[in-house]
Amino acid sequence: MGKVKDIIAKGDTLFLIVVKEVWDRIVDGTKVIEYRERTDYWDKRIHNKEYSYLRITNGYGNDTRPYRLYRYAGATRVMKDSIQHYAIPIPEDFIIESRDFLNNRVCHYSGLPSTKVYQ
Repeated sequence: MGKVKDIIAKGDTLFLIVVKEVWDRIVDGTKVIEYRERTDYWDKRIHNKEYSYLRITNGYGNDTRPYRLYRYAGATRVMKDSIQHYAIPIPEDFIIESRDFLNNRVCHYSGLPSTKVYQ
């Protein structure tokens, strides 16, 4: 059997992009629910949709970006700051595959060392 990414159909996976500050909280385990504000955009992607997997990626870009692939357990609608949101659980025991840090030590845009080098 190949890598998990090779056997997962794109239509069976919900893709979410997060910024570095959120990513760091996911990796250190302090963020276990990802919220998306209930808008037309997210209604089309989440409401009444069946997925098997959830892929959260730190930023946009190529396949070198850090990511986590989770078993998708669905989303519930909740009120957060008086606004409806989708709450998507992302506990560590749902992780199927992960790459928590950049594979590359050099940023492919600037050619400078990645921020991971300085940690």
